[in-house]
Amino acid sequence: MITDVKKFLESIGLSGKEAELYLCSLRMGPQTVSTLSNKSGIARSTVGFVFGELINKGVASKDQRDSSTYFSVIPPEMLESILLQRQAEVRKQISDFKDMLPVLAGLQNRQLIPNVKYYQGLESLYRTIDNCCATDETVLFISSHGNMHPKIREYVEEVYVSKSQEHKNKNKMILLDGRDSRGYVKKAQGVYDEVIFVDPKKNPFKLTVAIHGDFVNFISYDPTDLSGVVIENSLIAEHMRVMFGVLKEHFGC
Repeated sequence: MITDVKKFLESIGLSGKEAELYLCSLRMGPQTVSTLSNKSGIARSTVGFVFGELINKGVASKDQRDSSTYFSVIPPEMLESILLQRQAEVRKQISDFKDMLPVLAGLQNRQLIPNVKYYQGLESLYRTIDNCCATDETVLFISSHGNMHPKIREYVEEVYVSKSQEHKNKNKMILLDGRDSRGYVKKAQGVYDEVIFVDPKKNPFKLTVAIHGDFVNFISYDPTDLSGVVIENSLIAEHMRVMFGVLKEHFGC
């Protein structure tokens, strides 16, 4: 039982020697260093030092009586104050952490630590579309479009197009040619300032790639595989912008 009590005292911030002397002093009441040393078997110099630490932690006190100094510890019920103090300190640390988190995040080298998110299912993929029109910025697309799930197509036309038409920055797209693709571009007037149609037989794209800001989306809107991955990394995003330019030049535009 004494071992369990000592472990508990150590768990609330006392060292092994501090816990041992706390228990010794608790049993004996106010005593001098010499008495505590004899009773505990701990050297006098160590007892004096350890009680100094206990006093600093608010667990002990000393009282001068004539020419002698007596040390004593607080009663067990007052140990709760230590826990409450630690609780208050933890709350403050959490509050300070929340304030500092944006600063720390700003210092993070995102080129070395990409942020990768995976998406699965219709509702999840709607969010990838939202991300492409959340900010007034140019988005570069490489898309098949023809094999798009009908509900995804509906969401693109009703949500993405309407929001993007309000933006000053226009988007660019390399798109597999086809009836659905041509029809979409007509509905999306004001969204793109450049659309390059390519032969689907020679260029059988299967995914939609969207590049914007520090993000690169690789998304399958195919009804048989509604999934995707979004990478947040400035170096990868810049590389994909270069690749988009290479494709533009390759297709003669």
